[in-house]
Amino acid sequence: MLRFKPHSWRKWPIAAALLAVLFITYGISLVSRSRSIQARIGQEVKLLDELSRINDDLHQLALTHRVDVNSEQFAWGAELEKLKDRVERAPATFAGSPGIDELPKNLGLVLHHADSLHQQAMMGGGSLADPRSVEAVFQIMMQRAQKVVDRTARSVHEQGLSAHTGTLSDRWNEAQFLLVTACLLAVVFAWLVGVSNRLLVESRLRSEQLAIAKQNLEHTNKELRETMLSKEEKEVMIKEIHHRVKNNLQIVKSLIRFQMDQVKDARTAELFNECVNRVSAMALVHEQTYLSKDLANIDVNTYLTHLTRDLCYAYTIDIKLNLDTRINIPTLSVDTLIPLGLIINEVISNSLKYAFKGRKEGTIIVHIDGDEEGGMHLRIGDDGVGLPDRSKWERPNSLGMDLIHTLAGQLGTAVELMPGPGTVYELVTVREQRRKRA
Repeated sequence: MLRFKPHSWRKWPIAAALLAVLFITYGISLVSRSRSIQARIGQEVKLLDELSRINDDLHQLALTHRVDVNSEQFAWGAELEKLKDRVERAPATFAGSPGIDELPKNLGLVLHHADSLHQQAMMGGGSLADPRSVEAVFQIMMQRAQKVVDRTARSVHEQGLSAHTGTLSDRWNEAQFLLVTACLLAVVFAWLVGVSNRLLVESRLRSEQLAIAKQNLEHTNKELRETMLSKEEKEVMIKEIHHRVKNNLQIVKSLIRFQMDQVKDARTAELFNECVNRVSAMALVHEQTYLSKDLANIDVNTYLTHLTRDLCYAYTIDIKLNLDTRINIPTLSVDTLIPLGLIINEVISNSLKYAFKGRKEGTIIVHIDGDEEGGMHLRIGDDGVGLPDRSKWERPNSLGMDLIHTLAGQLGTAVELMPGPGTVYELVTVREQRRKRA
């Protein structure tokens, strides 16, 4: 029973003091982290200035090259050493900044080539090179050098300043939250002090009310226990529900077949037959459910065996049909097995109708790996003639293809058409697909 004791309110000053110390400690930590981030931002702003100076030195180096070549002066070496010295000092000065460690290596290689080209230009292009070609290649080298510097500056912007600015913004939000929370806590503590006496008086009344509520709850629980169904009764009831659903779906199939007898058009009759197969796939799940000992998990292998048998019976084909099945998932729930069965129904139906025309033998492929929690990996299809236009499968213009994409989404999988002979669809759970890419 919940009781409010008068001496418990004496602990509020201690709690207030502890919260004050906690807030002060957190505030000092927040200020320290913010200063560290500001220092990093300042360092990277200086780095951007240094990269701008390096860019200016590159422009000056290019200008010195033209002056040396045209007036036969020899200022290139001094300018080049000045630039190399600035580049070599940058990693030590701005250690840890994005892209700065690779700058000397990348830029040094380009400057080495530029130096070689400058020496050739000073000798008139050499015996095997046209001076204009040497000059063109030199300009390309200088452009590459500028791109190396620009790429480093872009890394500083994207990986450094943007990230630090976002982090600093988060720290500011934390500071605002800290301030607002401190104000609210001050108001709450003041209110608690004001109402403590009134709460102590009301606590006795609340205790009496709780005692009455407890008695009523115990009485209600006793009535519920008396009226609750046993586990066996619930299982029998659920099995009966699945049995009735299966019977109702069988009635729907029979009605569709009666309607098919009045249809003369072959295409319309084929659409009715596809509808019957889809209803059969759903009815088979409910049939396997009430036949299963575990209502939450249905045997996948048995279900797919019955489904494939029914499909082969529905589509009469005069070829030798091989089944390449690999079912590494023992059981699945009803919610997963219904869309999975409909997908397999659509793919195998298409295979039986179109994949083996003009052939004496064919193979149906059904591979299922994984589990519901960790993710599933499915490969379903055939080794037949394949789709006439594989580029249009992602923009389905038929109900069957649209169903495959929709049902794959219900399973949380991404569906892809595999390359190679035949028509094979691969369905991979989205989180499994991301883990493989990572």
